[in-house]
Amino acid sequence: MTTDTETQKKKAVTAKRVKSAGADNNDGPIVVLFVGMHGNETAGVKAVEKVLARLNENGRDAGGRLYAVTGNLEALSRGVRFIDTDLNRLWELFNTDRDFSVTHIEGDHIPIEYFESLEIKTAIEEILNNYNHDRSRFIFADLHTTSSESCAFILLNDSLANREIARKFPVPQILGIEENIQGTLLSYINNLGYRAIGFEAGAHTSEKSVERSEAFIELLLHYTGVMRLNRERFETCGEIISAHAGVPDTYFEIRYHHLIEDAEKFQMITGFSNFDPVDEGIPLAYDEGALIRAPESGRIFMPLYQKRGNDGFMIIEEVSPFWLTLSGWLRQSFIHSILKFLPGVEKKDPQTYEVNRDVALFFVKQIFHLLGYRVTEKDRKTYVCYRR
Repeated sequence: MTTDTETQKKKAVTAKRVKSAGADNNDGPIVVLFVGMHGNETAGVKAVEKVLARLNENGRDAGGRLYAVTGNLEALSRGVRFIDTDLNRLWELFNTDRDFSVTHIEGDHIPIEYFESLEIKTAIEEILNNYNHDRSRFIFADLHTTSSESCAFILLNDSLANREIARKFPVPQILGIEENIQGTLLSYINNLGYRAIGFEAGAHTSEKSVERSEAFIELLLHYTGVMRLNRERFETCGEIISAHAGVPDTYFEIRYHHLIEDAEKFQMITGFSNFDPVDEGIPLAYDEGALIRAPESGRIFMPLYQKRGNDGFMIIEEVSPFWLTLSGWLRQSFIHSILKFLPGVEKKDPQTYEVNRDVALFFVKQIFHLLGYRVTEKDRKTYVCYRR
């Protein structure tokens, strides 16, 4: 039985974590922002406070509502990325045998971030319930910053609905991040069936990251109809977030991902910024004393210059406009119905296929990517392909 004291405590925690502004129209759009998922990333927290203040002043003119959900409250209070484990890497644990929300062996230590995630999960469910889970009204965005200098960019799970939102912004777009960084909140939201994109504003400590985060939020509210910008502010926001010179405003895909076991034993060679071109063979980092060279040419992506995390760096390359057009057409075609007849392909459920890599034809990942599937390795011989 829940006591009044427990109820009041829960409301106090929710009030600290969730803030909102705007109009509660019966049919207006709902934008949900996540900020501070990592405690050393405060740009989004600062930016959303400014936007909420303006919306509260002019709420009667709003066409919808904005919710801001703050992530790792404890880590934010200490100014560290996380306390026990990365809050933005555990969202695929829900509804598995490792779900700390339903399983607890007495005596085991439960990371602080699991309690944070449960409160965030509850907040999401309450917001969705307020609007009868109407998927057409919701857009989610997760705001972050990086440990290296960078222009702004957008991360997205590669669905056509997510592409439609992301392409409105004059910044590089990184496709298919969920295949390389698993357990993110974005993937959790996408798996619930809602549109969601990630916005990376730049370096953690740069004041420009706050400005870019604020501009991104305003543009997102403008595009969704929650808060209309005048022409001058609209153009200014676009200029604030636009990509650096030499960084194409286009789609990229991740070609290589260097995972690390211990961030304390990883050292990125100094001087790399996000999207810097790199040639195959160039020295990039030291991992447990071993020199790591670029396995292929491309652009460096998210080089790690902090002592927390498991993602050392990635290499990305541009995606051709032809591929994007073709994939958009194929995803709405009859092709899905014949996948089960391909060699080595087994249909597991309406959304999922397993592929025997020893039997299947070449270009398995490329084919399934074209059709909008997330491709992960079940084991050395098997791909699992899940339709986004």
